[in-house]
Amino acid sequence: VDVYIGGAEHAVLHLLYSRFWHKVLYDLNVVSTPEPFQKLFNQGMILAFAYETESGAKVPSDKVEERDGKYFSTETGEELRQIVAKMSKSLKNVVNPDDVVRNYGADSLRLFEMFIGPLDATKPWTENGVKGVYNFLRRVTTFFGEKNNITEGEESKKTLKILHQTIRKVGEDVEGLKFNTAISQMMVFTNHCYKIGHVTTDTATTFFKLLAPFAPHLSEELWQYYGNNNSISYSPWPEYDEKHLKDESFDYPVSFNGKVRFKMSLALDLTNEEIEKAALQHDNTKKWTEGKVIAKIIVVKNKIINIVVK
Repeated sequence: VDVYIGGAEHAVLHLLYSRFWHKVLYDLNVVSTPEPFQKLFNQGMILAFAYETESGAKVPSDKVEERDGKYFSTETGEELRQIVAKMSKSLKNVVNPDDVVRNYGADSLRLFEMFIGPLDATKPWTENGVKGVYNFLRRVTTFFGEKNNITEGEESKKTLKILHQTIRKVGEDVEGLKFNTAISQMMVFTNHCYKIGHVTTDTATTFFKLLAPFAPHLSEELWQYYGNNNSISYSPWPEYDEKHLKDESFDYPVSFNGKVRFKMSLALDLTNEEIEKAALQHDNTKKWTEGKVIAKIIVVKNKIINIVVK
């Protein structure tokens, strides 16, 4: 097995038992490796509110009601203490996944568990967090499910750049088990799509491939909606192209006597003289130099433009 992902509490049970038998099989020359797992990764625990009586007895969270900031048992009426603890059956604070799936869909549950934080960190369960990723998936459905947002022909350079940034980021993060930041990047890409208003079919279907490991049901549905008969699971993983990642311009902060007043975007291949000329011709420069004498212009290429006035 290339990588074993499991909770630290399983080390004595699953890992020790499987390692014991693997050693036996290795000694018998049945398997070729001395260890059963090439890499171990322990995921963090999920926290949730738990409720207990004065004596410490745990009460199931679905048998608790809140009144005026206090918590009471719906069966006995006894006031309860609210504590934060790991989600477990013994503490009776497990969230039923069937309820989450019924209300928000399986993709939302799956996505939230990956988005809630770093995989190895201890994290709190919040229903608002599930709602947040559910709204993200709704935005994806709304935009890419509207054929008027999809065009043919050449994709814009700006969209190609952020698409290939997303391909690179998601690919690297999946390899590094950093699922939360991969999802964040896909949210950034979706926001860009809304801002620009349209993308090409190729851009859309490429994005579906990136989303598929995280939200497989929605991705498959959109993939089929775009006329693909084969399952998205059999499509190759996208590869990013370095040429789309290169910056063609730089946003120069323009300062006057050391104080930044505005920014201006200029091509990277301009000379210092061309940068000076563009800065002097800018409308905002005229505003900040009116009635003053320009003593010096300092250009630090791809960093800053400073205009000294007297």
